[in-house]
Amino acid sequence: MARTASSRPDSGALPLTRAPAPTRRARRWRAARIALAILLALTLIASAGSVYAYHRLTATITDYPAAHFNSGQNAVWLEHAWAGEQHTAAQYDALAAQLKREQITYVFAHVGPLNSDGTIPAGLSPHASELAQALHARLPQVKVLAWIGQLEAASGQPSDEVVDLANATARLDIVATAMRFVNVEGFDGVHYDIEPITNNNSHFLDLLIETRNVLPSDAIISVSAQKWAPNAHIADLLYRTGHAGQWTSYYTAAVAAHVDQMAVMTYDTGMPTAGAYQIYMQQETKHILAAISTAKHPPQLLMGVPTYSGDTLYFHDTAENMASALAGVTAGLNSSPDTRPFIGVAIYRLAVTSDTDWQVYNRVWLGQG
Repeated sequence: MARTASSRPDSGALPLTRAPAPTRRARRWRAARIALAILLALTLIASAGSVYAYHRLTATITDYPAAHFNSGQNAVWLEHAWAGEQHTAAQYDALAAQLKREQITYVFAHVGPLNSDGTIPAGLSPHASELAQALHARLPQVKVLAWIGQLEAASGQPSDEVVDLANATARLDIVATAMRFVNVEGFDGVHYDIEPITNNNSHFLDLLIETRNVLPSDAIISVSAQKWAPNAHIADLLYRTGHAGQWTSYYTAAVAAHVDQMAVMTYDTGMPTAGAYQIYMQQETKHILAAISTAKHPPQLLMGVPTYSGDTLYFHDTAENMASALAGVTAGLNSSPDTRPFIGVAIYRLAVTSDTDWQVYNRVWLGQG
């Protein structure tokens, strides 16, 4: 008989017998525990990475409140009715009083849209000159810019519903249209809103150069700028998946070299929550500021703020609104070492901005109350 520890009455040890082989169930349970441990480790690593990424995305170098960045040079897009329909002196008085109260310096007054040949019929905005004169008389410091817009051929719409900037004749007619509103109708400049302008579109740069060559030296050239993309591949992917044009830092800087002002259309982003949109706005503000600052003479920068309603694939008003936009812009400015090109926010658009929106704007951006 084999000797075991139990044969030694005083040892108190367990028998030195061989342990039974693990059953199939035990082996499966052991494998499951290992897999669970690996999954837990990966989850912790991913969580740590997410926390780090969130910190990197939301980190700021200063902590100023929003009102610190308000210089009283904000902008608003103004509906076509003001140039297309007749208004009374009392209505102009009320508009001017609101612009003054809300510290609006730049008014993008819609006078279009462009026809496919680059023209705007005179009968489309018969009261444009009256609008410019009325605002200049009441608010001499306000700059009234002719908001000239249309879809570009890159939108994929029918040719008679777009302008093709690759067409040199159409570009010259757009320039002639801009000249009419500045030299004849009395506007302080032009605000081009032609979209989508795809990344590295050389013909848009041609339009800006051609416009500069003929407008008076003190006329303002302003553009509705596309959102920022980290690189050309992402810009192209976003365009091909239904988003409007996206510009890299390189192309943003190229546009900046030919304009006096850029108002970035930072809305219709598809962000699902206010928090996500705030981070998005922070990154857009930060990177666009850095890009235009490389220009020899950086243009003025305005960040677009949406105040319209809707719930679509690319826009959710619970996410994109006055409060979240101002929070994101403020975070972006606090993330930037040099904010000098930034002059304010541009509100899209006047008629749909509610009293609640204005209350948020007044409290947060103007620092009132």
